[in-house]
Amino acid sequence: KPDGRLRVDVLAARTLAPMLAPDTTGLQGEGLLAVSWVSDGAGGVQLLAGGYARAGGTNVIRRWADFGLGGYTDLLAARDTVLSIVPLPGGGGVFSADDPGWGRVGADGRMMARPDPPLLDLRPTRERLALSRDGTVVEFNTTDGVQRFDAPARRLTLARRADPLLLPARTGAPGLALTGWRDSSAPRLNGAPLPLDRSELSRSAAIVPGDQTVLLGTDTHLRLFTRDGRLMAAQPIPAAAWSVAVSGDGRVAAAALLDGTLRWFDLDPATPLAERATLFAQPAQDRWLLFTPEGLFDHADSGGQDLVGVHLNRSRNQQPEWVTFGQAYRPLHAPAAVLARLRGDPAPARARMVELGDLRARLARQPGLLVTAACLMQTDGVCAPLAIQRDAATRLPVTTAPAIRLTLQVTDRGLGVGPVDVFVNGRNAGRSAAPTLNGLQGTATLEVGLDPGENTVQARVYDGSKTVFTESAPVRFAASDTTTDASGRGRLFVLAIGIDHFAQPRFKLGYAVADAHSFVDVVRGAGTPLFGAVQVTELIDADATRAGILEALDRIAQQAGPSDTFVFYAATHGVRNDLDGRFLLIPADVADAASLDGLARSAVEETALVAALSRIRARNALIVLDTCYSGQVTAENLANVGHETGRYLLAAATSLQEALDSYDNRNGVFLYALREGLSGRAAHDSEGVVSALSLGEYVSHRVGELARQKGHEQDAVFRTAQRDLRAFPLGKVGP
Repeated sequence: KPDGRLRVDVLAARTLAPMLAPDTTGLQGEGLLAVSWVSDGAGGVQLLAGGYARAGGTNVIRRWADFGLGGYTDLLAARDTVLSIVPLPGGGGVFSADDPGWGRVGADGRMMARPDPPLLDLRPTRERLALSRDGTVVEFNTTDGVQRFDAPARRLTLARRADPLLLPARTGAPGLALTGWRDSSAPRLNGAPLPLDRSELSRSAAIVPGDQTVLLGTDTHLRLFTRDGRLMAAQPIPAAAWSVAVSGDGRVAAAALLDGTLRWFDLDPATPLAERATLFAQPAQDRWLLFTPEGLFDHADSGGQDLVGVHLNRSRNQQPEWVTFGQAYRPLHAPAAVLARLRGDPAPARARMVELGDLRARLARQPGLLVTAACLMQTDGVCAPLAIQRDAATRLPVTTAPAIRLTLQVTDRGLGVGPVDVFVNGRNAGRSAAPTLNGLQGTATLEVGLDPGENTVQARVYDGSKTVFTESAPVRFAASDTTTDASGRGRLFVLAIGIDHFAQPRFKLGYAVADAHSFVDVVRGAGTPLFGAVQVTELIDADATRAGILEALDRIAQQAGPSDTFVFYAATHGVRNDLDGRFLLIPADVADAASLDGLARSAVEETALVAALSRIRARNALIVLDTCYSGQVTAENLANVGHETGRYLLAAATSLQEALDSYDNRNGVFLYALREGLSGRAAHDSEGVVSALSLGEYVSHRVGELARQKGHEQDAVFRTAQRDLRAFPLGKVGP
């Protein structure tokens, strides 16, 4: 109403004459968008209304008894706008909200469920959103406190206090009087109205350094105005901009949106308000994803690649598809290009996209995959059929080593068909070669072991280039709880590789063997108090051939069970195969180094390494790669190994071959940091137990510090590819 009060009018259906106006006393807000009569389940009718309505500072649905004639009750409904209310046949109703999410009001008038959105509530950023001078560090208020995202450091943290060096928005400056910009349809600059679309509300504002332009954030756009009120640029946005801020150098702006994203926009006069990058985070789970408009991304060490994806529409009578960034991990995971894009340099991202071509069209033609049958392996070799349940776990009879065989139907939709993987509880538990197709379809069968307790099993099939994959719907199986060790503690299996002397003399290293020996010593010492047994295999110099490495992995695969822990350490060279971007682990007997083709034939190629690791049934595993070769191997290449194995990955990624040389006349930088972590420097619990998570986090930050002390540039990469993090123990420090 013109007087600012909210109102509901009930009209006669035939004449539209006013019949009643339920009591809206105490409701505040911009309007009521949703009104509905719903049954009370006992023959009566109640009236529900919601929208922008707030009472006591929270969004509510007001409920009136007796068609709206009776008394009212305010139901705490959502943190944001209630968009619609629909009655249910049995009484009560459901509602949708901009949180986003769904809620339900019961027939008895009680709030039965409220939206539980999986995203940040960024409304507290209205109190403070602040940027560093170059815009790569952002601080924003949330209900949990002050969050700080440091893009160069790849870190999202809960800050103890706000950083005074970061700049929040300015809404006043000499000669600029900005008024009516918050929650208003009539913002003004120096008394003159700033034009908006009909029904568009201004939500936030910031004056750009130099005081020549003003940035306005609304429900639908970012708008950039000159100081005389002329519209310079307008950028549509997917949700309301609760707050905006501008970097100290005036080159980039950030906006905190209703959809839970933080987005960066260019302020260059040549490309005003062009989007640079977007951050989507789940701080409670320590996961985030930073992605560019092209779709290139980086993610938190603890995951995040499955938080965002691409929606692929098909024909009108076909169901659309959802493809996560994780399914296109190899082509789209590009941390360096993402950071450059955020800093205002789009060239690396553009070059990557030219290389990839029309990736969206490729994703629309990725192979099809369907689990068609499952059976339980028996000791006599017979496989007993299992009924696959989609809504519950299939319970298996008691057996000491439960294993199932899955039958998968694979369909080629234009990109060819590559290898098939089966993941058990987030780890790669089996890989088969590409199935033979009969026309466009084929069948793959894989046998995988299960963990004690409940298991989530999901299959993947790659396209012919082994670049993108399709996932099947997950199925669940419940196995009996067994252990592989009489103590119940499980065993620790360690395979350590160290190579100083190669068949190719020019590959010689100085401290790889020492690093491997030191790694074994520190892991054995830390692990002995925790595990029922520690079984170590060392392959040093001439023993670390391609065949020797794969045979050692195969032996461990035959011995290790689900309750065991496996650690793989390799100190040698690593090479990036420029022909397909894959990682090559260089063994001692590498013969042909004249070409990448020759090197790939004698190296342990990434696909073979993933396949060998997939056969090891140990539920907990850590892959440690202390490899380098003239800067060819980057964090991106190494992260692919962790993503495709589903194992925790800790690796050295360096721009200098000298990274494997001595830090302390004993070990290289990477091993030195590992030794520190397992000796007590990494975080540990009250009993002195160091987990794989805490070790990875410590080493990934410590390596850079140590390398810079020696004048080198080296960083470590830590990745936890599993969707459900488990901080499994790796060692114990102290008495």
